[in-house]
Amino acid sequence: MARRRVADEAVDDVIQDALRVVYEKGWAHGAPELSWCFQVLRNTIGNHYQKRRVRERDVPADAHRAPAEPTPLEALENNESASLIRDCLRTLRRTDAPCAERIERLLEGVSPAEIAVAEDVPAAVLYRRMYRCRAKLRVLLHAKGVLP
Repeated sequence: MARRRVADEAVDDVIQDALRVVYEKGWAHGAPELSWCFQVLRNTIGNHYQKRRVRERDVPADAHRAPAEPTPLEALENNESASLIRDCLRTLRRTDAPCAERIERLLEGVSPAEIAVAEDVPAAVLYRRMYRCRAKLRVLLHAKGVLP
C-alpha cells in the first residue's frame, strides 16, 4: 500500500510538472496545440525516469545493509526513550484507549492499511485519526520533557 501511495504521488508530481510547463510556456503564446502538450508530457515522464535512474545509481552499495549494533550508550538511550514512550502510552490509554491501541499496533509493525481494514474505515479516515493520536502523544511526551 505504501509503495502504491508513493507511485501515486510520483504520478501527481509528473502531471503537475507537465501542466506547469504547458501553462508557463504554452499559454503565453495562446492556446497550445494538443500534440505539443502530449510532447511536453512525454518529456516530463522521461525526465522523471532519468532522475530516478540517477538517484538509484548514486545509492551506495552498502545502503541496504542492516544498521550496525548500537553502542551501549545508544542502547541505554533507546531503552530510556522506549520506557518514556510506554509510560506515555499507558497515560494515553487511560484518556483515549483507541488512540493508544492504534499507536501500539503501529509500533508492532502493523501497516496503517491493515489497521484501517480492522477498524472498517477508509484509509483517509484512519490517517486523520492517527494524526490526532500522534498529536496527543506529542503533548504527553512534551509534558515529560522528552520533546521541546
